[in-house]
This record gives sequence, C-alpha cells and structure tokens, in this order.
Amino acid sequence: MPASVHAMLDYGLFKDEEQRWFCIGFIAGVLGTNPNDGPKLVTQMFPMPDKEQEVIIRAIAYSGRPDWRALLENNAAKMPLRKPLIDDFLEERRPRLQDLALDVGGAPGIYAHWGYYVATGQHEPVMRIMEALKWSKDKEESGFAFSKIFSGWGSDGGIEKVTTGGTAKWTLASYAERDRELIGLYRAEYPNQPPEVAKPLKDVIEAAELFEAESIRKDQFGAIEDAQQRQMTADAGMSKGMTAGSIAIATGCVAATALGQAQIAIPCVIGGALYTGAAKLAH
Repeated sequence: MPASVHAMLDYGLFKDEEQRWFCIGFIAGVLGTNPNDGPKLVTQMFPMPDKEQEVIIRAIAYSGRPDWRALLENNAAKMPLRKPLIDDFLEERRPRLQDLALDVGGAPGIYAHWGYYVATGQHEPVMRIMEALKWSKDKEESGFAFSKIFSGWGSDGGIEKVTTGGTAKWTLASYAERDRELIGLYRAEYPNQPPEVAKPLKDVIEAAELFEAESIRKDQFGAIEDAQQRQMTADAGMSKGMTAGSIAIATGCVAATALGQAQIAIPCVIGGALYTGAAKLAH
C-alpha cells in the first residue's frame, strides 16, 4: 500500500479532485480492513508533501478504524502544517466518510465511496451511492422542472443534487459493467427501494446488463447541460459567467467524459487503471 500511495503521488492523481477522492477512499478501505498493519502502513506513506498530506489525514479519518483518532494523533508530528485539518477531524468539525452529506457538493464523496468499495468489496459504500439516485434526472423526465431546483439554488444546493445523482447513476452502471457481481446486489436491493430510487436503479441494471453505461452518461450529461443553459438565464442572483463556472466545476467527470477528455474520464469513471496498478504494487 505505501508503494501504491507514492505511485499515486508520482502520477499526479492527487491533483485532480475526483481522482484524489477515489484515492482517499481506496487508502481508507485498505487501512480499515487491515487492523494490525494499519499503523505501519501509514508510517511508510511518508514523506508526503504538505499539500498532499490531506490524502493521508482523510484516509485515516475515513477508514472506519476504532483507533483512527490515535492513529491520526500519532502521525500528527509528521504533518505540522496540517494541524488545523487534523484538529477539525479530532474535534468532529468535519464529517467522516459515512457521515458525508452527498446532497451538496457530493460528487467527490461518490468517488470516495467507490474507492472504499474497490479496496474492500464491502457493499455499504455502494448502498450509500445508491441512495443518491433519488437526485438523478433524465433530461426529458416527465414532471421535472429545473425551475424548481433553481429556486432553491442558494438554500438546498439543487444543481449539485442533480450532479451528484447523475454521477451516482452513471458510476453505478459503469462499475457494474466491469464488476458483474454488483448487478446481483442491485437486483437484490431493487424491491426494497423507494420509487425515487427504484426507477433510476432499474435503468442502471438494464444498462449494466447490456453494457450500455454510455447511454446513462449521455442522459445525465444532457440533463446537466440543459440545467446549465437554463440556469444561465435564471434569476438566481449570479452573473452568467459565475453560473457557468460553478456548474462546470460541479459536473466534473460527467463533463470531462462527454467532451471526450479520455485522460480525465478514464480514472473518473471507474479508476480501473488506478485499481489495477495499485493492486499490483500492493502485492
């Protein structure tokens, strides 16, 4: 694992927000499922540049280890400039992985959960991602009015919910194309879900079975693109330039892949190359 972390750093995976969050979740999963080796693994991840030390701090806090506080405190001396972030976690001013709110600014959290799943195979992270399907919207979905979302832009993060829901729907289908066991999980959970989750989950299952996750991506990007155009003309108290920039940042991977930026899209969608490389290095 330490060799994998240094490889992630060398390949620049910590510079992109979504790749970084996937890595955080992945490292957290390894730490969380290796109770005896965890302290040694963390020690061997150093040295780490001050800026990128955030990855180690979050991974420890997100690991789910019962001794995460002690592990963080024991390594704090190696990260003196990151004391504010460490204190925030120790004093519970920042949420841990299972408590991350996915409705506002949740796309990075989606990738952190996928990282944890890839590292551990545990279903709980996938179940949390599945919950976010209630915010996914097809571009032409009947009865859905973007004006309703925009009216709450400043209060409930409506556009971010659509982005998070779209990211959840797309990645659920994409991962299941490669990990066919996920389809069984989706099918088992489908009868237990409320309608707002069951409907998009059915779309995910069908797309994954037919290896047509690309259709999900197109639908979700279309909805976000439509939202962008509508928001740019909506009276939301922001200039067009500010609005466009906010949405561009929020869409992240969805926009990158839709625009054909494969160098960004590949690690965003599944992290397949990252997972394969990290697994080899870990062995």
